[in-house]
Amino acid sequence: MKQDIIDFLKDKRILILGYGREGKSALEFIQKNLPDADYAIADQQELELDGIKTICGENYLEAVQEYDIVIKSPGVVIKDYLDDEQKAKITSLTDLFLRFTKNTIIGITGTKGKSTTSSLIYHILHNCGKDAILVGNIGKACFDVIDDIKSETIIVFEMSSHQLEFIQASPHIAILLNIYQEHLDHYVDAEGYYNAKKNIFRHQSAEDILIYGDIFQHASHEELDAYPMQKIDIYHDINIPREFIKTNLIGEHNYYDILAATAACEACGVAEDNILNAVATFHGLPHRLEYVGEFKGIKFYNDSIATAQEAVISAVKAIGDVDTLILGGMDRGLDYHILVEFLRTSSVRNIILLPNTIESFERIFNEAPHSQLLVPVENMAQAVKKSYELTAEGHTCLLSPAAASYGFYKNFEERGKDFCNLVKNIVQ
Repeated sequence: MKQDIIDFLKDKRILILGYGREGKSALEFIQKNLPDADYAIADQQELELDGIKTICGENYLEAVQEYDIVIKSPGVVIKDYLDDEQKAKITSLTDLFLRFTKNTIIGITGTKGKSTTSSLIYHILHNCGKDAILVGNIGKACFDVIDDIKSETIIVFEMSSHQLEFIQASPHIAILLNIYQEHLDHYVDAEGYYNAKKNIFRHQSAEDILIYGDIFQHASHEELDAYPMQKIDIYHDINIPREFIKTNLIGEHNYYDILAATAACEACGVAEDNILNAVATFHGLPHRLEYVGEFKGIKFYNDSIATAQEAVISAVKAIGDVDTLILGGMDRGLDYHILVEFLRTSSVRNIILLPNTIESFERIFNEAPHSQLLVPVENMAQAVKKSYELTAEGHTCLLSPAAASYGFYKNFEERGKDFCNLVKNIVQ
């Protein structure tokens, strides 16, 4: 595999587009394996890298026209800033890995649930004696593990829409959990986001497997039928009674994530009984319906990962006794009507609104009568203080923002940690 990638890149002028985690991994690979390559790094932020050509600043995307191949990092926004000829030069670590890796790759994507499902699959395989590696959006860049891969290694690969956008190959086992409105700041329109997600199966062959869930708002049955792979519908083709599944995960959505993971692991030769035994020992991930604790008679849950409104709805349903909901963050122009209509008829009494989506939520709530108390605040500290004042004893305060953290926090993990720390410290 590694030699195939080296041969593909050899004698090409290479541009590393974006110097985040994957950009650094690409640089390390080139320096180690192609020391004589003609390459440069382009990034919007100014970089100081000794002995390496950099193109930085507002017009950094113009560098694309000077190179034969462009290794794009997931965080770089292309939209329509490049023409079709320039876009044809784009590859990525994900694309190269999929094209040249002969091992079994289980690729997992979806607007929500992909990290939990990826981690669960890795947990099952590892606990059932399979040699497995977890890479992608959840952790290590795929190029960082190339030297660790043996012939029998199964690669569990969490794939974001950004990683899937320009791929020309699909994994042997593809899991598409769901597609909801998200990341509209990264694409020309919503259709661009949906198409990026669907790339996970578009290059599959008749020998491959697609495991899919709630996708038919944006993919028709006729569209799926046009592709030759084996198709497994999470909702209809996997028959495991709920009472057979012992799990620490709560919520209807996690039941279907478990079914998706089960189908993938069975395709890798793991027996169902062994899978279910491993599921029972999986404890979930931080910031995903994470129980923070009970303080002053109030239960607190951290669901900072929830940046889509459908994820918030699932969280409120899963917990059941949410009295106070903390919403808001970066305003990406999402339409929140589905969430607001759900909350109007829910038992949630208090909705604490964080900037910059305060105006959007207030406008939609005030389009019709509602019983919820809307409480705008300036930051997370104020939100937590208000939650202690407003939440009824014996009930739950849930952070499930339906918005990205950028502009206020580095990422959703930092936001979740801040929430947890505030919950524990304010009470003291």
